[in-house]
Order: sequence, then C-alpha cells, then structure tokens
Amino acid sequence: MKSIIFFLKRVTILSLFFILFSCGGDKNRSHGSSKNHIIPKTQTLKVTPKENTTSISASVIDNLENYNAETGTYTFSDDADEVEDLEVGTVVLFEGHSLRKIKSVKKESGKIMVESEFARLTDYFKEADISYSTPVTWDKAGVAAANVKVGQPIATIVPPLLTTLDGEEEGLHVKIEREIRGWKIEFELTPEAGDKLKIKLTATKERVCSITAEGFISSFTSNSSIQIEGGETQQFSYNNDGLEGEVELKFAAVGLGSEIAILEIPATIERTILVQGIIPITLRLKANLKIYPEVAAGSSSQASMKLTYNSNLGFSYNGSRMNTTGNVSSDTAEQTGDSNTATAGIAGMGVGVEFPRFEIGILGNTVVPYLLLNTHASSYLSTGLLDNRPCHTATLKYAAHAGVNMNFLGVMTINNDYKIAEQEKRWKAEGSHCGD
Repeated sequence: MKSIIFFLKRVTILSLFFILFSCGGDKNRSHGSSKNHIIPKTQTLKVTPKENTTSISASVIDNLENYNAETGTYTFSDDADEVEDLEVGTVVLFEGHSLRKIKSVKKESGKIMVESEFARLTDYFKEADISYSTPVTWDKAGVAAANVKVGQPIATIVPPLLTTLDGEEEGLHVKIEREIRGWKIEFELTPEAGDKLKIKLTATKERVCSITAEGFISSFTSNSSIQIEGGETQQFSYNNDGLEGEVELKFAAVGLGSEIAILEIPATIERTILVQGIIPITLRLKANLKIYPEVAAGSSSQASMKLTYNSNLGFSYNGSRMNTTGNVSSDTAEQTGDSNTATAGIAGMGVGVEFPRFEIGILGNTVVPYLLLNTHASSYLSTGLLDNRPCHTATLKYAAHAGVNMNFLGVMTINNDYKIAEQEKRWKAEGSHCGD
C-alpha cells in the first residue's frame, strides 16, 4: 500500500490570495499563481491514497494554460510530460487546483488536452486527516493582490466601475452599478482602517422606492477539518470564528406594489487557503438583497434600523448526523430613524440583506453553498378600521444559516439547510393593539 504524507513533499511558495471580481463568467480558468494563497497558521495533511490514483505536482500545474470547470477540460503546454502519461480511469489530484477522474489524454496542436469527469475526495483518499486554522483579514496587506470579478446579471445598463483610492490607508475600493429586474443596484466594498471590510448596497426603483444597507464585517478566523477512514468521511467541520459586524437597513417606499424581488448581487470576493501547498479551500463572499413589499397606490412605508453583533458560525458532521455550532452574541438592535407606514387599510414592507454570505469549496467543488447572516427589517400597519384596534410595528429579525452539501465528501445524505441562530426585536407604536 502506498502511503504519502504530503507535508514531507516539496511545498509550493505561498502567500495571500484575494480575487475580487473580473468581468464575465469563470468557465475558462487557468491555474494562476500559488504565491497568492493564504498560508494557514496551523495545518495538518496526513493521507493515504487509494489504488489507481496519482497526483500532479504544483510545478507541473504551472504549465496549465486553461481549465474549463464546466466540461472538466484541461489544456497544458507541451512541457507537462507527467500529464501526458496519465491513464484513463485514474483519479488525479492536481495539487493546489482540482481533483478529477481522467477520461482521455491527447496531444493536439502542440498542446496536451485532458478530458475529465467528477471524482469525490473519498475516491482518492483511503485515509485522511486534513485540518487548518488561519486568520482571514481585510487589512491593506490582505488585499494587496486583489483582482475584480463581476458576474453577468439578468440585465446590464452600465459597466462596473473599478477604482483604487489614493492614500496609503485607503486600499482598494470596488464599486459596481447594475440594473437587475428593474432595480438600479450600486454595490461598494472598501477595506478600511481597523481591519474591516466596509459594505454599502443601494437599490432604487424609479421614484417609488429607495433602499440602503450599509455596514462592515471584521476579519475572522477560518477553521476546518476533515477525517476519512476506510474511504469514508467520518468527520467534517467548518467555522468562521470572531466575525464582528454591523448593518444598518433603511428603506422608503410609496406605492411600490406587492411584487417580491430577490436580487443576487453579481459580485464575489474569493479568498483561497492552501493547506500544505496541496488542498485549496476557497471562501467566496457574496451578498443578496430580498424585498417584500405590500405598499399599494396611496400607501407608503419607511424604516431605519441597525444591528451590531459578534458571531461564531459553523457546523460539525460526526459520521452520522450534522450539528450546528456557534452563535450570534453581543447583539444590539436599534431603531436609527422613523419607522412609519401610512395606509387606509393594511400595508407594510420588509427588506432583508444576506451579508456576509460565504460559499465554501474544496478543490473546486462547493461543499457549503452558504454560511450566512440574514438581517431583515420591516414596518407594518393595520389601521384597524373594522375593529378600531390599530397595529403599527417595526421589526428587526436576524438569523444565521448553513447550507451543507457533502456529495464531494462521499456523504450523499447531507444536503440541507441548518439554522444556527435566530433573534428578533419588535417595537410597537404608542396606541397599538397587536395580538392583544
């Protein structure tokens, strides 16, 4: 039986990897430089591969000219001799890049073309102990190698604006402007002093609605571990620890109607952690905006609320069941302005922002579609015309969820949403009779 302890092998040069937004999709990707990856503060990689497996070293991956993640097609230069010798049916670990099963290898126009198909981590490892812990920071050093990636929304009215601010402490400033489903969206991210990532998201619809979500998230510690025994995953955990944040939601609407809008902001920040120079763990930071109006013609609704919090969010699978871990603590919910709704009958509006929303991948495969905090602000009024018992409330609700899909880890039964924490604060206007 062949046994490999990867940390005894040559370790590729590492430092910080930070991809913010590049225009268009990401179907055709080259390997990129390993020197941009985050180096874990602590890490373990002790493994025993199965038969009919092999690995391609990171130095050979440097000859990768193109990779199509959808089709599993690799294009290598003619110098990648190890790749040319790969056999059909072999499960291959392309170090620092991906894990695939070989379908064909051929030379074409001076290039080595490799066709591949999906393979699970448990197809490659018989035994594995993989773990790491590392800070994920937003300071100047943490964004020094930043690029920009913007996906294509349903409709585009203006190109993204990408600007770098002057000054040593300002760092990178990213701003995009798009139209999505009739809403004009502006999205800004700015690393600032104090190791914070500042966010500002605005959405406007003609002259009937304006929404602003503004705040920040702090640096945090990313932790994960995987244990495979006898070719089966026995343990898998992930946690974001020590993440502090603030989000203030403001909205004002007049005659907006009742059409629900769920707007996925077409922007992704990626940070990739490279465990022992071999296994890439990718964190993708996203944001979503959800709008739930019931504001008929002649009605209006507005609110202004803020949440500050500390959080430790994650989950742990122990071989038979999934458990959530962590909480949202030191949380403070407050009204920062008027929360009013005016109507002749019943009206209200709710706005939710999912930020931070992390997606986590291993070797190019998504295992956590989301680990998020959803903050939802709403204002509601029932005038009580029938029973003379009006109800006017403002509510700030926040909930943390993890979506976990362990197919890549060989556990097909885990593909669910798991609630980590949920809290709500409600304010009643003077003279309200809500449920009493």
